[in-house]
Amino acid sequence: MLTLKYQVVIDATPDKIWAVLTEVERYTQWAKAFSPNSQFEGDWFEGEVIAFFDPEFGGTRALVDRIEYHKLIEYHHTGVFGTEHQLDIDTDMARKWIGSREIFRLEPVENGVILHIQVHTDPAFVSMFNQGWQSALPMIKSLSESSSQE
Repeated sequence: MLTLKYQVVIDATPDKIWAVLTEVERYTQWAKAFSPNSQFEGDWFEGEVIAFFDPEFGGTRALVDRIEYHKLIEYHHTGVFGTEHQLDIDTDMARKWIGSREIFRLEPVENGVILHIQVHTDPAFVSMFNQGWQSALPMIKSLSESSSQE
């Protein structure tokens, strides 16, 4: 597995950024950087399963390992699924996803908050993550800063 790191400084409070990351309505606005109709189902509690998917393409299932509200989200992928939500843990694609880990950390600094994202992934997904986060981070920043004005 490779470790990829991304970050952005956001002029918003951690709770505003947290809402953009974890509320379905806001998540769908920035996660389209990865797939046009990206969404998730599940609850952000330790030990819970989250399904990340695009209804037209399928997605991945992940297990939430650690939550520190307004500070940290950590989860690892446990399988993939197609449009029918049938869990796949045996194909080559599934084996590449299983064990992948994503960590989101909010670090308050003088001029806002740094959102750190760390991804441990198979080399096959480096390009997807690099392109996706290059587009998603400015969207997260914009959504968080505009919600700061509310």
